[in-house]
Amino acid sequence: MVKSAAPRRVKRNEEKRQQCGLTARYALCGLLSLLCCLGLFLAACRPRGALLEQAQEAWDREDYETAALLYEEFLKETPEHRQAPEVRLKVANIYHLNLKQYERATQHYIHLIEDHPDSAQILEARQRLAETFAAMGKRREAINEYEILLARPETPDRRRLRLNVAELYYEQEDFSQALAEYEKVVKDAPYDQLSERAYLRMGGILSARNEFEEAIPVYQTVIQQTDDAQIRRHAQLGLADCYERTFQYDQAIAILEKIEADPQDPTYLARRIALIREQERERKLPETILSPGGSKAKKP
Repeated sequence: MVKSAAPRRVKRNEEKRQQCGLTARYALCGLLSLLCCLGLFLAACRPRGALLEQAQEAWDREDYETAALLYEEFLKETPEHRQAPEVRLKVANIYHLNLKQYERATQHYIHLIEDHPDSAQILEARQRLAETFAAMGKRREAINEYEILLARPETPDRRRLRLNVAELYYEQEDFSQALAEYEKVVKDAPYDQLSERAYLRMGGILSARNEFEEAIPVYQTVIQQTDDAQIRRHAQLGLADCYERTFQYDQAIAILEKIEADPQDPTYLARRIALIREQERERKLPETILSPGGSKAKKP
């Protein structure tokens, strides 16, 4: 007997259906894998941008702690991102300027300086680091950072940085070095707020060292140049003291007579003038008790 071909056709059709089903399943699995990879990629990209946006939004509403944490999370996930130096500076400034957490701020500034020495943020980072050290009382470290900045010709606002250095030496009571730094601030410079501050400090240091003759022209410069009445008064009192200590009593009194009385202590100037006149009288007294021939005369 001749066997029927129908069963064979049925079997072949079944095998084709199975193959098609496998192919479809493979295709579906491939598509699902592709979609999964795409989803993971988008999930990886989206948080980075979202973190920066969320950090900025937190900063805008003055939630500085949240902003700092979000910026730090961004840096942890993408330390090599092209915006890393900028973000590092932002989080450091938040800890320094807003949260006053100086240790955390210094860590971020140093991280930026060491990891991105050629970034556009490097000058600001060093200046902020110096300010942070100063706020922590680490004056030597602050001075070192300022000197590194001042050694770079592209550093702006150099006189202000030099004044900061002078102030740090002054706070350390290293008055000789402070005086040298203040002199750099005023040298070949126009009279402005920076030089005014330097001149007042110089006058105070010179007076404290009993170098009154050297302090006189310093105070005179401030008196002649300043537009601030309180600063002029301060300089006039300093100048009067210098004249008094160098026995130039008439000049001291003339300066004091030009100063307006302080409403909180209206008799101070009169008392001061009276004391100077008494000192002048006592200084002249030994001369009056000796006769021209050298014999003692009676006191008047």
